Amino acid sequence: MRPLYLFLRITLPYAFSIFFRRRKAINSQRTFKAQTIFVCNHPSAFIDPLVIANLQWPIVFFMTRSDVFKAWLKPVTWACHMVPIYRAEQDGAGTYEKNKEVFKDIRKVLQRKKSLIVFGEGYTDDVFIRSLKPMKKGAARIGFGTMVASDWELDIKIQPIGVNYTNPGVFRSDVIMSCGEIIHLKDYKAEYDENPNKAIRDLTQRIGKILQANLTYLEDKKLSEFHEQIMMINRKGMNHKEYDSQYSLTQRFENSRTFADKLNEEFSEENHTLVSLKEHLANYFNDLKKNKLTQTEIFTVEKRGFGGSIALKLALMLLLAPFAALGVIHNLIPYLLVSNLVQKMFKRRVFWSGVKMVLGGLVWLLFNLPIFWILPDYLPQDLGYWPAFGVSIAYFLIVPAVTFICMYSFGRRAAEISRLFSVNKKTLNEFVEKYKVLRQEVDSAGF
Repeated sequence: MRPLYLFLRITLPYAFSIFFRRRKAINSQRTFKAQTIFVCNHPSAFIDPLVIANLQWPIVFFMTRSDVFKAWLKPVTWACHMVPIYRAEQDGAGTYEKNKEVFKDIRKVLQRKKSLIVFGEGYTDDVFIRSLKPMKKGAARIGFGTMVASDWELDIKIQPIGVNYTNPGVFRSDVIMSCGEIIHLKDYKAEYDENPNKAIRDLTQRIGKILQANLTYLEDKKLSEFHEQIMMINRKGMNHKEYDSQYSLTQRFENSRTFADKLNEEFSEENHTLVSLKEHLANYFNDLKKNKLTQTEIFTVEKRGFGGSIALKLALMLLLAPFAALGVIHNLIPYLLVSNLVQKMFKRRVFWSGVKMVLGGLVWLLFNLPIFWILPDYLPQDLGYWPAFGVSIAYFLIVPAVTFICMYSFGRRAAEISRLFSVNKKTLNEFVEKYKVLRQEVDSAGF
């Protein structure tokens, strides 16, 4: 295990506890030497491998697009267990020969009982969608190539993993990693010996089916917004803001999959119930947008009334205010610096959240290091060096992170109050009535 990789394995769970509100792994492997090729979906670019590596035990190497491997970054990419993969559409001619050399190194990784993460889709969409693109054959080729090189003596495995976010681009969202059945490549020896291409094709199709079963999978990506709107109305699924806390993250994931399966099976132009529901939801959310409101405000007004909703949000803001102010001191400069830098460096938004988390953590660390020099001056002089150092460590690890969350929550509630006051009560009440009707319509449709 290389030093930087070890450092990230130790520190990233702490970063995840700040970035994600909840995170969970289902059926993950509990061994460091798994000797497994993990084939995963790729909904969120940079953050996906971090999630997969840190929500399970195996020591992993990452197949990464080759344009990341700049000369000056080689020490970092090597230390992080990153391995380049070359694609003709991005890297031009000669990719086959380059990949042959890469695959030799990967085989050595698997032979040492380490594991490999391969993103079966090959690339990430710019917009987060709960679906899955066709599987590439790379994982099957790597696995069978390693088995042939070892004369089928190794027990190389493939395990599809579905990474399911509420929204990977939103701070304090949730993630659940659902690990599928483990495929032992030894079971394919006879088929591979008879027809290698068929074995690769059959295995790739099997990987895709298992992966679909561990995701919220919409066959028609055009139904993605409809699916999300259903979850926002019934509050049972994997929407990052609109959810009922009585449902666990696992239950919300199962509900999200059930809704998607129902749409896959039943939605068509002939199904007037679902077509009508889709149209009604689209009109409702378009009207919300025109009035600069969100479903959050409508739900809180429906539940507590306008006055009660405002009072609750103001009470929470008053409670958060001193902590949010401290959060501004510890975090505002690093946040603004990293946010502006990342948005200039990466034109595709899909990279922003993961890079901000890692780079922001580093800048935050450097910015808050003076705590160890400043804080002891405000502690009792007779406390002693080691107790003072312990207090400084505890403050450093807890206070900036917690107050950053408070700062974020304070700003979010201030924005919600501003939106509520920007619309007259009559319009709000009209939206509440529309919401009640839509909730009944969603329930009647079986969601």
